[in-house]
Amino acid sequence: MAAFRAELQKARRRHDLLLCLLLPGIVVLWVGGLSPSSSEELANGYSALLYSIPVIEAILLPVMMAVLASRLWDMEVKGNTAKLLYTLQTRRSLFAGKAVFGTLEVLLTAVLELACVPALGRVHGYTEAFPTGQFVYLFVCTVAVDLMLFFGELLLMLWCGNPLPALCVGIVGALVGLFSAFLPPLVSYFVPFGYYIPLSAYEVANWDQASHLVTYGTRAHNWGLLAFTILLGIGLFAAAWRKVQTEEV
Repeated sequence: MAAFRAELQKARRRHDLLLCLLLPGIVVLWVGGLSPSSSEELANGYSALLYSIPVIEAILLPVMMAVLASRLWDMEVKGNTAKLLYTLQTRRSLFAGKAVFGTLEVLLTAVLELACVPALGRVHGYTEAFPTGQFVYLFVCTVAVDLMLFFGELLLMLWCGNPLPALCVGIVGALVGLFSAFLPPLVSYFVPFGYYIPLSAYEVANWDQASHLVTYGTRAHNWGLLAFTILLGIGLFAAAWRKVQTEEV
């Protein structure tokens, strides 16, 4: 508990809350500005949002997770204070405090981001019934991929002892993840940075070229990939845990 309170005090000085608010703000500006005008678009409003959000996530969230992970351990790396901290508390408590706090930041970001969906639906007056089941599935997938990337970037930072490689990998991963969406589906399974898109339950069912009207459909939930994402995230968490326990200071 003391380690968590220490991380909370550090976060106030780092203004982490503003960073967690940044992504929902971008999502609102990105998709909120494209307000539907016709009755057909209003009837597909939620489907269009739930189709677009995973694409936006694949662009923004790999970088966002790299930033959160690098800032979480940035002071200990730059100030070389890990050795001092290990004399005041155990390695286990230090890592546990950071892991819990980082997980809560990821959850806060996901909650604020997806809270935009019902909010935009109410503001724009969507006539489509709110897809509760698909919304919950998107939330679970978003959190699973976020945490997997977060602990992967945290592990990379611990390996390199520098936040810059993690940030670079996050930026490159976002580009590669988005590009993989235009390749055969099998290829996207080998690019964890873009898992938001193959995990999405929505797809374009029909596009009328004359009227530019898009109709969206749903596909079966990709439970296999979701389970693999969760297991990969647990593995990266365990690897980061072992790295902290065994690193020399």
